[in-house]
Amino acid sequence: MKNELTRRDFIKLVGMAGGGLVLAVSLDACASDSPIPATLTPLSPTSTPRPRAPFDWAPNIFLKVDQDGILTVYAFRSDMGQGIRTAIAMLVAEELDVDWTAVRIEQVPADPRYGDQLTGGSVSISSNYSGLRLAGAMARQMLVEAAADVWDADPAQCATEAGFVIHPDKQQKIPYGDLVEAAAKKDVPKQTKIKEPSAYRIVGTGKGHWDAPQMVSGKAIYGLDVRVSGMSFAVIARCPVFGGTFASYNDSAAQTVPGVRQIVALDKSIAVVAENTWAAIQGRNALKVTWDEGRNASLSSEELRTAAKERIPQLGSSDKVMDAIYEIPFEAHATMEPMNCTAHVHDGICEVWAPTQNPQAVQMQVAAATRIPREDVTVNVPLIGGAFGRRIQTDYAVEAALVSQAIEAPVQVMWTRDDDLQHDYYHDLSVHYVSVVREKINIPRLQSSGSRSMVPTGAWRSVEHFPQGYVTQCFIDEMAYELGRDPLDLRLELYSDRAAQVIRLAAEKAEWGKSMPAGQGQGLAYHATFGVTHVAYVAEVAVDEDGRVRVRRVVAAVDCGEVINPDNVAAQIEGGIVFGLTAALKAEATLQAGRIQQSNFHDYPIVKMDEMPLVEVYIVESDQRPSGMGEMGVPPIAPAVANAVFAATGKRIRHIPIRPEDLKA
Repeated sequence: MKNELTRRDFIKLVGMAGGGLVLAVSLDACASDSPIPATLTPLSPTSTPRPRAPFDWAPNIFLKVDQDGILTVYAFRSDMGQGIRTAIAMLVAEELDVDWTAVRIEQVPADPRYGDQLTGGSVSISSNYSGLRLAGAMARQMLVEAAADVWDADPAQCATEAGFVIHPDKQQKIPYGDLVEAAAKKDVPKQTKIKEPSAYRIVGTGKGHWDAPQMVSGKAIYGLDVRVSGMSFAVIARCPVFGGTFASYNDSAAQTVPGVRQIVALDKSIAVVAENTWAAIQGRNALKVTWDEGRNASLSSEELRTAAKERIPQLGSSDKVMDAIYEIPFEAHATMEPMNCTAHVHDGICEVWAPTQNPQAVQMQVAAATRIPREDVTVNVPLIGGAFGRRIQTDYAVEAALVSQAIEAPVQVMWTRDDDLQHDYYHDLSVHYVSVVREKINIPRLQSSGSRSMVPTGAWRSVEHFPQGYVTQCFIDEMAYELGRDPLDLRLELYSDRAAQVIRLAAEKAEWGKSMPAGQGQGLAYHATFGVTHVAYVAEVAVDEDGRVRVRRVVAAVDCGEVINPDNVAAQIEGGIVFGLTAALKAEATLQAGRIQQSNFHDYPIVKMDEMPLVEVYIVESDQRPSGMGEMGVPPIAPAVANAVFAATGKRIRHIPIRPEDLKA
């Protein structure tokens, strides 16, 4: 990779983020419950430190360094558990050359200087990789030049390490904190060098999750933790049928519930505002609403599935073609933290605290709904308890802003679990015709049809790559069976290069083809989500006499280019497996009478801790640019499990979830 970048390259990259270099900008420091002592210049027993006025150096929009040598990195993407804040900070800290213990992270609000802050598509690192590294490298060079002035030394002969500039004699050193004021007066370098991988001290090492200590101690602030002085709480009654609205309502009983403060009619829904969430929920339960369910009141999953099947080719159209049909139901996101948002409309402005993947869209939609100028809408982004694409939407934020505007006070709108499952933007129901010409060994051809209904659908972790991976990889196993080929050998004929490498690695580590007890089997699958990150799984399953599938072990091989944080790569694979196994074996959202039937985890079950398989993750070393991990672990798991189920039982199941009744003897 090219390691020398010019000032023009840097300005272009930062310009893409909508900003430039801002020298000597003073910003409020990021508070810390347990500040880590900064490294200070050694003092002799007789010397007395002279007090300095506080000074923070912000050489660009990505970072600041204070007089104690503490680096604060500005996180401009949303962290929903995927560890993006940690990865952003690692890149900046690596190039600035500071000790990891001196790093702090501060989340920025929606800010046009960062361009589109949408967190999705697993591109937060790949699209900002060069800009983040250059931000740190140029700041490091300015610090070196400041130190060289002190020593009257050649900057090219100076070095840096762990927050110090090192003199060419290797004996003298100056901490960054003592140099920030001088560095702030330096010109932006016309060109700079980023590090060679051999010089990395942070990138490529396991740094865990920077926010984990705050999470496990309960100090991390998620959307539901936001508190604003004078805040009320609200829940909203929505029509259970998609596209419906209320015809009329009677709120007299709701008004008598202790703690209920106000009932607010919105365009198609009704908000119950109270002094706490329990009172709001009880007040909503007491509402008497007559719903106008509209024309979708008779829709069902079965009707939509039948119509989708009619839009794809029918089986058996030619003896020269091998084909099959696979089916996928509606899938919910089921985030651990339900949708929520806090808003305060006052004095012609709107402040929003939204656990969102899409700050600019929230800003734009709230502005449109409240008729407040966009520049007067502030969108703060707390930590997010899971998103998976659901929080790309803005509905929950618009609701909060409208309720706040109506009651003229701050409010937190909270969704209950049944709200969250029954008013989602679902992964669409779909039917897939997959085929291959028998005389040719090629990747199968896929023709798909979705529900084409009023059911709201949207991005769901790995989006269209989930059905693509599931159907294609299951059918490759069908091809291998008909050809009398080993599924591994057939894949190695179909795939090459990086794809073949991860397939071989997963098979090798799983001891592919080893003898398995009766009722157990191995299954193999591979997918490159968005065509960039290569992942192969071998799943080992056991199927009991009642048809219950237990995934005992998953061996994963992944090539995601240069690895920033191997701990997080493993975590994203593990999380993707949990998410994909839920769809493969447990949950589906079913539509009946125009409404989703599931309401909580009793009827939309997710994989629990005691059901989690042993997961082994093997990472391929690579000098390619990082290519993303957030969604990449999801697509291969369902086909790997389905193929393992066939190996264990001889039964080919072409739908998910796989139920015990599908496999009973």
